[in-house]
Formats: sequence, structure tokens, C-alpha cells
Amino acid sequence: MRLMETFRYVACHPRNKNTFSYEYASILRDAGSVFSSVLDRLVRETSSVSKPRLDIRDYRKWLMQLEIPRRIPKKIDRIYSLSVDINFPLKERVLLPFSQFKNEKERLKWWEAYNNVKHSELDKFHDGNFENAMNSVAALAILLALFIKGGEGKLFINPGFYHPEEYLQNLLFFKTEQF
Repeated sequence: MRLMETFRYVACHPRNKNTFSYEYASILRDAGSVFSSVLDRLVRETSSVSKPRLDIRDYRKWLMQLEIPRRIPKKIDRIYSLSVDINFPLKERVLLPFSQFKNEKERLKWWEAYNNVKHSELDKFHDGNFENAMNSVAALAILLALFIKGGEGKLFINPGFYHPEEYLQNLLFFKTEQF
């Protein structure tokens, strides 16, 4: 996995969240593109949305109404608290890539960064950072875990897991994640 290969040069540690590089920008761009492609197809095939172009608001609405009886026996009404654990020996190892969805008007930080890098990499180069790359790949791991058995790998474990709210603040990898 490309993201894990970067750990040879940048330690997998929350203090490195603002470290930016072309590689992190590339990972963010690729993960954002796959996220968008997958959700475009899922939304179009399972809902009556007929807009020519879907956006993050459409994805959010669809994810908030999603029911997956096989994995989660109820509607995912707290998509914002679905987590993934980083498979590293750190106390703070939980990522919440959808945490900003808790506030309906807020957009995902990593999604905004993806769009910035996609449309203007020269001006928005710093948005291709460790934090945004990690969260974008974590979002894909959760999608994978929701729709097929999987999502675990060398980097992430427990994708799509709900941690108890009272413990969550102590476990967050990036303290800027709101919960």
C-alpha cells in the first residue's frame, strides 16, 4: 500500500498531520476519485436521484439513509461515528473520516482537500498532507467494510466500528477530528 510506504520517511504519528508532499496529494486524489466513483454508482443504482452531477451532499444523504442488514442491522444514522483503527501500537489510533457529517452543513475536511488538490494542485499543494491522505483512505476502508466483508488490511483494522462515545476522544489519532 502506497500510504504505508510513506512511513519509511514520515512516521505514522499524529504530530505529522500537516506534513505534505506530492505523494500524499496523489494518494488523496486517488482515494477521493475512487470514493466519488463508487458512491456515484451506488447512489444512482439504488435511489431516484437524477441530477447530472452528484456531490458530497448527495453522498451524505444517501449514506445517512443506508441500511445494510448483513453488517449493521439498522440504518446508519451515525455515519459520522463510524471509525477505523490504525494497525499501529499507539493509544490514539482511531480515525473518523466522516466526523464532520455530524453537522449537516459541514463538509468533510479531507473531501475539501481532495477537491482543492484536484482542481489546483499548484496553489493547494499543502492540502495533500498526511492527515487528509489517511482520512481519505480510511473512508474507503469503511465503504469496503460496509458493502463486502473486508476492509481490514495491514494498515487498518475494525473498519466501520462504533467506539463508545465516552472513550472516543482519548482514542482519536488526529485530535482535530470533531466528535
